[in-house]
Amino acid sequence: MLWCEMRRGEAGKVGPLMGLIGALYLLLEDRTESDWIGWWADTGIVVQLFGVIVMGSVMAATATWTASRGQRDRTRPWTDTAARGGWSQALLIWASVWLWTLLAYAVHVVIAFGRTAGVSDEFAPVWEPLLLGAAMSALQIAVGVVVGTLLPSRLMAPVVGAVWYALFVAAAFAPGSGIGRFAPAVDEHWAGSLVPDTALMLSSAAWCLAAAVAVLAVPALVRRPVVSPRPWGVVPVAVVALLAAGALVTLPEKATPWAAAAPQPEDPPCATTGRTTACLWPANRHLLPRLERAVADVDRALGPLEGFNRRLDEQWLDPGPVAGEAGEFAVMTPDVGVRRLSQDLLAAAMPRPPEGCEREGSKAAGGLPDDFLLAAVVHHRAQAPFDYYGEEFAAAVEKVVTAPRAEQDKWIGKAVDSVRGCAPLPGLPR
Repeated sequence: MLWCEMRRGEAGKVGPLMGLIGALYLLLEDRTESDWIGWWADTGIVVQLFGVIVMGSVMAATATWTASRGQRDRTRPWTDTAARGGWSQALLIWASVWLWTLLAYAVHVVIAFGRTAGVSDEFAPVWEPLLLGAAMSALQIAVGVVVGTLLPSRLMAPVVGAVWYALFVAAAFAPGSGIGRFAPAVDEHWAGSLVPDTALMLSSAAWCLAAAVAVLAVPALVRRPVVSPRPWGVVPVAVVALLAAGALVTLPEKATPWAAAAPQPEDPPCATTGRTTACLWPANRHLLPRLERAVADVDRALGPLEGFNRRLDEQWLDPGPVAGEAGEFAVMTPDVGVRRLSQDLLAAAMPRPPEGCEREGSKAAGGLPDDFLLAAVVHHRAQAPFDYYGEEFAAAVEKVVTAPRAEQDKWIGKAVDSVRGCAPLPGLPR
């Protein structure tokens, strides 16, 4: 009966179509600019997000249309008096639509993980976001079946899809409202410094699945013509849904709602050239050859200059006991190039003013904080110049970089001391 319903229902056409759309979305992503191809956790998040917000909303609308078929075909009096109860009929429609959704979802997972495997040096799929996405799509489809059964109007199918989409948008704009835990659509950037909050994700997945099965009993309970479900079938599922909902309410809120801090690695991948060392999270080990070239560029640019951060760590990575101050840089894309890495490392190597120090704008820097001028000079010497912020700023940079090398080094040394001491920069070389 399930196979028959899968063949005759509208989901048999919509599901493959959504599978094709999702496949194109994942395949057409530019690897060099992607913020997920190469990171296993972010890959799972992207597949989950499309599966819930786009495919889940469309399949919920499809389920609404399929559930109202009896009203359109004028066969509802027959189905209402069938031997199978209303709950089992609703479960059959729900399962047929959800299975088509899961088939498309599996295709998306294979494509996305295949692209990430082509970049990453390790095979470490993260399954929690994918499980959560599958469970949430089950709840979306179940609500569609209920609405289509109770309100069998042709207009309700697009309304259900639009309402689900609007709910996810509202949850994104109200992160502290708690909506996201009960209608989860994870939209976070984890890179290598965060891992899934497994307890929260499994609790939310349990809520979605139990609530989906329980809510499907509602039409059979409120409509008199159909056979009502027996309490021993509905009550345990409803209890599981309530327990999962209670767990979601009691779990604490965090800055990153669905993630926890990754454990600090004992031996992070690092590259060292001269006096400069940079380290990455293990998830970015595939970037180590590029990091080595970028570190060499930075060490060559800084040369014998003092006062710069020579230990550079990826964001949230604990540098441990190091001599002097450590700089911090972010890896925004898993396939980042050497040039961008060099620029980010050089920015992380710049001296920082003491806490509470506010750099004032200077005339030489065109009204910008004067430490911008120091950064621009150092980047220019490294052949990675900034975009200049006006003619005055450009003239000030040119005045420094066209001076003899010894005068440049002397001015940079004084400027570094000024920044660390929260003092104005020295006058420009003559």
